[in-house]
Amino acid sequence: MDKDISNKSVFTGSYSAKYGRTICEVHREMYDVMYKKLQDQPCYEELCDKLEEAYQMAKKMDAKLRQYKNNYDNDWWEQERAEVVNQKLRMRAKRNE
Repeated sequence: MDKDISNKSVFTGSYSAKYGRTICEVHREMYDVMYKKLQDQPCYEELCDKLEEAYQMAKKMDAKLRQYKNNYDNDWWEQERAEVVNQKLRMRAKRNE
């Protein structure tokens, strides 16, 4: 089974003619390469965890930049930040199981 996630609907914002490639698109491509070429390696799960963490950091950075660009208030940012923190804590708990 090929687990290519490049076209999954849960991930948004791939190539834009106006802006080019996104950091999230690069993360997805890295995951696809790892899945195809490193799946049998002992370090695969650790690399996936690190890549997932980097992906979440990129999403957080994107949200903060949108706040700056659109002059959103701090309440919006605090809600967005809380969601990212919860995702990170769930990811760490999963890693420690």
